[in-house]
Amino acid sequence: MAAPPPAAPLPLEGIRVLSNATVWAGPSATLHLADLGADVIEVESIQHMNRTRMPGRHIAPELMEGPTGALFADRDASEGFWNRNANFNYGKRGHRSVTLDLTDPEGLELFHDLVRISDVFLENNAAGVAERLGIGYETLSDLNPRLVMARFPGFGISGPYRDFKGYAPTMEAAAGHTWLRGYRDSDPSWTPGSGHGDPNAGVHVAFAIQAALFARERTGEGQLIDLSHVEAVLHHLAYAFMDYSMNRRVQGTWGNRHPSNAPNGFFPCAGEDEWIGIAVSSDEAFAALAEAMGRPGLAADPRFADVVSRQRHQDELEPLVEEWTRGHSARALRERLQAAGVPAAEVLAPEALRDDPHLLARGFWEELEHPAAGTHHYPTPVGKLERRPLGIRGPAPLLGQHNEEVLKGLLGIGDARYEQLLERQVIGDSYLEGAT
Repeated sequence: MAAPPPAAPLPLEGIRVLSNATVWAGPSATLHLADLGADVIEVESIQHMNRTRMPGRHIAPELMEGPTGALFADRDASEGFWNRNANFNYGKRGHRSVTLDLTDPEGLELFHDLVRISDVFLENNAAGVAERLGIGYETLSDLNPRLVMARFPGFGISGPYRDFKGYAPTMEAAAGHTWLRGYRDSDPSWTPGSGHGDPNAGVHVAFAIQAALFARERTGEGQLIDLSHVEAVLHHLAYAFMDYSMNRRVQGTWGNRHPSNAPNGFFPCAGEDEWIGIAVSSDEAFAALAEAMGRPGLAADPRFADVVSRQRHQDELEPLVEEWTRGHSARALRERLQAAGVPAAEVLAPEALRDDPHLLARGFWEELEHPAAGTHHYPTPVGKLERRPLGIRGPAPLLGQHNEEVLKGLLGIGDARYEQLLERQVIGDSYLEGAT
């Protein structure tokens, strides 16, 4: 019997990525690169907390009792809690961790040595930080002209706002997202935060890096990628901007409504806190909804007979739909409406998603054991490649877990120098007491 053909290599197999990419945006980029086969080395330090792990050296008991504590396995704030953070363990799966103090000349030298043998470096610190540390593009490209470097602070590395600090709420505001995404007839104080600009920026960066690597195959040269979170999320609002550009029409908040679908929104169902999302995009779909509601005459009602009329009379239509949905479970309505050709879905909570039969059938969840956080289920890569299926390649690293593997194995430093680095606290596997 012939041996089975060897497995195809992963798309980014053989690519080495150095990462100093933190919070949510950074891991959202390196997550995809690692899943695609890249060797991603997270460059951390024991002098400064990796903000994806936790922004402070100690966690107050009051924080552990609330939402912050829920980020840590078993709400355990004892020493090493930074290795049990859910966000880090998700976003940095399949990575390696090396700790280098870049403010120390020897630590910086070792980082430069890693740059010489790597393909990519990405960081999302505030503009100017990389230059102050001696890891700006001009310096690193001199060391390795084939290096692709991606930089993505909140507002990019040029322009009047380059030095602005920002997190999700401020960047959503600067992108106009807060203005357009809210309840109907409400002011921005009622707009809930989503934070999706961070993972959106990460996906853009992962795509740009792969494009730059592809270009390097043709030119032999690396390049700098400058990406702004704000500009990346602006594309999610492009229809509103084009509406203004072409029509001078300023859009406001729609809540759950839609510019053309009607009805379009979320309606309460019979169970406790059960909701159904319904999106009717055509007259035919509305006729099917009216039939399912047992009120086929609604499709001929002049108020609802066509999309323009339904748009104008949504305040009258939505209570009729709600009256009907309240008498049924969300699951039953989903099945009935989908069978009738009406787009509908339950509003699922995280615990329901974990056991959703469709996600289970597609193998979306994968059980993974982490040496500090234990065994849990993680979302798998969503791209299903025919020739080499993607999967989770390993757990997130412990702080400094791969110091010896990287420094001795990749850079070839000797035992004596390695011990000296430990003694001088250039490297380590636990944050220093005064770490900030």
